[in-house]
Amino acid sequence: MMKHDIFELIKIDDNEAVPKYKQLQLEIERLIIENILTVNTKLPGENFFFKRLNLSRTTVRKAFQELEEMHLIYRLHGQGTFIGRKPIQPANRERIKTDQMKQVIGIVVPHITNEIYPFIIESIEQTVSSRKICVFSANSGGIRERELQIVNEMLNNAIDGLIIEPLYSYIDGENSPLVSLLKKLTIPVVLLNNDIPSFECSKIIQNDEEGARLLTAHLLENGHKRIAYIYNDRVNVAFDRLNGYRAALNAANIPHDPRLEISYNDEEGIVYPGYVLTKELLEQTDLGVTAIFYFNDDLALQGMAAAQSMNLEIPKDLSIVGYDDIPRSRLNGIRLTTVSHPKTLLGTWAASLLLEQFDQTDKPVHRKIIVESSMVYRDSVCEPRQNH
Repeated sequence: MMKHDIFELIKIDDNEAVPKYKQLQLEIERLIIENILTVNTKLPGENFFFKRLNLSRTTVRKAFQELEEMHLIYRLHGQGTFIGRKPIQPANRERIKTDQMKQVIGIVVPHITNEIYPFIIESIEQTVSSRKICVFSANSGGIRERELQIVNEMLNNAIDGLIIEPLYSYIDGENSPLVSLLKKLTIPVVLLNNDIPSFECSKIIQNDEEGARLLTAHLLENGHKRIAYIYNDRVNVAFDRLNGYRAALNAANIPHDPRLEISYNDEEGIVYPGYVLTKELLEQTDLGVTAIFYFNDDLALQGMAAAQSMNLEIPKDLSIVGYDDIPRSRLNGIRLTTVSHPKTLLGTWAASLLLEQFDQTDKPVHRKIIVESSMVYRDSVCEPRQNH
């Protein structure tokens, strides 16, 4: 039984420009996020939605169809509509477990096109291969709704453990649907890179604040004072790096300029954000930017292309630094100054922490590994041209 009369909690505004089916869909999503409608809760029949909310059958069915496609509800013939994704039938689940593998783990990463993640995934696969564990990996594309859908799909397909670099930032806090979902899990979880402080599990976290401080200090040592920072505001590590950037400026008695702290997120749909935001920044010549620190190497390489399209010479006209030391950062003609990233080791550690949880028969042991990264000095930084 439901604790609430959900029809009293659902608000449909006749004067709202948003279609009524979409309003109903969003209201049910909200009730799921707020934990009023929990997994496997049975929803009232469609007839109740017609009558109680004064909606057409088409409106209700379209809302339900959207929710079902997002794997937020499922229907069982002759039984009704339920919250969650349709579970695997017991016979199929048992076949998966006994015939194909002993255990299954899921890996969720935010950007499979970023070159650090193939190294991490391959290392995880190699580490668990001797245990005949099957690995399923998925890419959220930096979209939180997609991430939540992927995790739900994995859970409903009998995974025994989860390794995830979550899309979570201090902005989301405890209101994040992902946090709510993770805290309800009974399977072991390992977080990579991006911490969720309130969620107790095993974690591998880089000291991103210190890495960013080193990068910014390097630019300052080369005479730069107008240093911009371009970052993704959907992950905590971006704010950790922002803190390191500000700490280095503060140590040099240079106040941070909010106009030089430029954020974006993947849900905005910007194609090549490093390229777009760099051009927009450099076109504002009154800002006097001489160096840019990018949240990661991929953004930095996009920014480098943008600067070169404006006939700027790297590093004489503009110094650029990235983060992660991806393979492309070492190519001739690029040679990007960056911070190292222990990609392969990270995957090995993550898999080892998960295996430790599998083997733990008593109280779970949650470990937190802090990784210290070092500077990688290359050719994308020099003194500003006016200092030559």
